[in-house]
Amino acid sequence: MMHAKRFIAFALVALSLSGAAFAEKVEITYMCWYNNTESEAQTNQAIIDKFNAMQDRIHVTMIAIPREGYEPKVNTMAAAGQLPDTTQLSEAMAIEFAANDLLADVSAMYPKDAAPLKSLTFTYNGKPVGYSSGNEVLLLYYNKKLFDEAKLPYPPASADKAWTWKEFVEAAKKLTKDKNGKTPNDKGFDAKNIVQYGADFNRLWWMWPIVAYSNGGGLMSPDGKNLLINRPESIEAMQMLADLYVKDKVAPSFADRNAMPSLDVSLLTGKVAMATSGQWEIGVSLRNSLKDGLDYGIGVLPKMKKAVTYNTGAPFGIFKTTKHQKEAMEWIKWWAAEENQWELITNGTLMPVMSTWYKDEAAMRKWVVSPPRPEFKLYKSAVIDYAMNNAIQVPWYYFNGYQGLDDILSSGIDAVWNGKVAAKDYINRIMPQLQKYFDAHKAK
Repeated sequence: MMHAKRFIAFALVALSLSGAAFAEKVEITYMCWYNNTESEAQTNQAIIDKFNAMQDRIHVTMIAIPREGYEPKVNTMAAAGQLPDTTQLSEAMAIEFAANDLLADVSAMYPKDAAPLKSLTFTYNGKPVGYSSGNEVLLLYYNKKLFDEAKLPYPPASADKAWTWKEFVEAAKKLTKDKNGKTPNDKGFDAKNIVQYGADFNRLWWMWPIVAYSNGGGLMSPDGKNLLINRPESIEAMQMLADLYVKDKVAPSFADRNAMPSLDVSLLTGKVAMATSGQWEIGVSLRNSLKDGLDYGIGVLPKMKKAVTYNTGAPFGIFKTTKHQKEAMEWIKWWAAEENQWELITNGTLMPVMSTWYKDEAAMRKWVVSPPRPEFKLYKSAVIDYAMNNAIQVPWYYFNGYQGLDDILSSGIDAVWNGKVAAKDYINRIMPQLQKYFDAHKAK
């Protein structure tokens, strides 16, 4: 009888522990955005479903939000104390959230010799607070057909052969056409009735300063301690960029540019012959028009003094407010692994974050799938080599308050892009406010 009682007691304890284990399954929320269609959210959900099915300790629930308005949504949730456990953050938010003590230190997520590329690490007070979900760089895209028709060589695909700014403008003039087929080089060219622009260098708030860095200036120093935007080299580059529309007549106005369709459609329809944007465009945009006959190529950005591109990538974040930091970190590490984002990598949306995928050709060929990417040789030179050897970080990787700084810098910048105000006058006008903000937020 005693043995029976012991057996029953043991069984009850085992059952209790089993029930406790089941009850302790950790619930983790993950908030992310989708760009053009909800199909992107469906792709993310499929990946999350895989994680939930492969183990029974953690369950992840996705909160999908449209990309437009994502930042205000996260800020509202933060103010209300209702943040999710984990999130996809826009780059400009990361360090500001860390400065407000909202992001967890992720130093323990990876061994030191197995962490993502250093260039993809968001750092605050010397500690990593996030890693980019993908490696992205700025590139030059072009419509091969339009170059062939103009009998022009394709843009250079290696940094050592990058076009000078003058060469870039000269090519753009030959590719720009008015309604009568005339170019800016022809007498009688009608700049008010352009049907094909030779170039569109993206003047998006965070993209355009790359020309300042190329010219020997920049937005700020890499240590985040000195503002560089008012240097002569930076102002000169800003004006040269504005002159693509104002003086050279090869680019759309800032307003017309914002009203243009997606990159793939703009190239396919001949609205523009070449345009700059990020590597992600392959998966988000360009692949959509391959079925319609788009034959595009990739080149490196034109240079002013040195060949340089930006690297970036939206980070994953773990909020300090989570009650399950260990499990949240486990989930994010799994989610960030290339094998679990393989569809987003092979469809052209992301590039891998681990250095092992860039070390040899065999590793690269596993993810450089053509199509949607161009042939391997071109892609390796214009994208991979460029990213590994010529990329610098967008300052939002290390500067607290990048968005606020840009709000000041961009407050009236349309007047520069539209030729109403010279770059030098504009920067001089806003410098007192810009410097005051920068000094209050710069690294100590």
